[in-house]
Amino acid sequence: MRVILASQSPRRKELLSKIINDFEIIPSIFDESKINEKNPSRLVEVLSKSKGEEVYDRLNKSEDFIIISSDTIVSLDEKILGKPKDKEEAFRMLKDLQDNKHTVYTGLFVLINRDSKKEEILTHSKTDVYFKKLTDKEIMDYINSENTLDKAGAYAIQGKAKTFVEKTEGNIETVIGLDIKKLKEILNKI
Repeated sequence: MRVILASQSPRRKELLSKIINDFEIIPSIFDESKINEKNPSRLVEVLSKSKGEEVYDRLNKSEDFIIISSDTIVSLDEKILGKPKDKEEAFRMLKDLQDNKHTVYTGLFVLINRDSKKEEILTHSKTDVYFKKLTDKEIMDYINSENTLDKAGAYAIQGKAKTFVEKTEGNIETVIGLDIKKLKEILNKI
C-alpha cells in the first residue's frame, strides 16, 4: 500500500525511514494560521489532522494509501511556543526555556484509504524536557550556528541543543517530531 508522509521535515522523514522503507513525501500546504486553539495537546491534534486531510483532498480516492501527518509544539507554563519569527524571538524563547522544564507535544494523524473507505486515527504524545542554565553567549552562539527559525521552541534536540538538556521524561522522538513507537503500533494494527 502506498504510504505518504504529509511533511517536508527532514527530521520526520528520517524518523519514518526507521520503520518504513518505501514511502513518498507530499508536503501539506495547509494554512496553520487558520487555527486558534490554545490547548497544546488539542492544537497538535488539530494541526496534524488538518495537514493530513489537506493532502487527502488532493489524492485519487480510488487508490489505497496511508497518509501520516504530524505537528510539534513546545509549551512553557501553558504558553505555546511555536516557530520564532526572528533571532530576537528565538533568543527570548531559549532564555525562557533555560533552567526550566517545558513540555513538547507532538500530534499524530494516520489516515487509511482502503477500498474507497476512509479510516482515521488521531493521537498525541508529550515529553517533558528540562534545560540547564545557559548563558546569553551560549544561546546566541547556538542561534548563530543553527537554523532556529524553523523549529518549535527555537531548538532541535537532536542537534547542538542536546547539550542544553539536563533530562527528558518521555519519548525523545516526540521532541524530534514524530512518535515512531506509537506510529508503529498503529501501523501494525492495519
